[in-house]
Amino acid sequence: MGYQVELTENETEILNGIELDQTALDHEQYQRQAPLILELLRSLAKRNAIPEIRLKYWSDPEYHIGRLKTSYRGRFERNGNQGDEIYIHPNFLPYLQYFLFGAQLPTAAIAEFEKVVGKPEWISSGDITDINKGTRDIVRKYGLQDQDEEFYRLALDVGLDQWFAKSVRDAVKQVR
Repeated sequence: MGYQVELTENETEILNGIELDQTALDHEQYQRQAPLILELLRSLAKRNAIPEIRLKYWSDPEYHIGRLKTSYRGRFERNGNQGDEIYIHPNFLPYLQYFLFGAQLPTAAIAEFEKVVGKPEWISSGDITDINKGTRDIVRKYGLQDQDEEFYRLALDVGLDQWFAKSVRDAVKQVR
């Protein structure tokens, strides 16, 4: 199952002008690519290309796990960013990357996680123990102990209920 958003030819061309690794950018480079980010997001929004669950993750406070009871978008707003300023802020790049490509985990780990989950629509609370155990095994196998947020994102993308996705995230955090 692929989690990458299918891009139009024009969107691919725009994306080619965007460096998603914020550590590789200096201020001038980021200023130059800011209009491209806005253009890409407008194009994606116009055709509803970003999966709904990723938009919820971004804008719904229930999907943000942390001390602040605000959404990820809300964190930018709390820091004084409004409107387009949010999307052209360098710290938005990891969210853009998630919008476009899904969780940043090895392909093999994603495939194994999908097998552990099986059919998400058939999952009940009795299955979460096995899913969490399988997830911890994957984390150990691939050395992904610090990737709890990526597993949370992946769990949402595969179709797990938010409660189950949070449980998966917690299971990853338990791995030493």
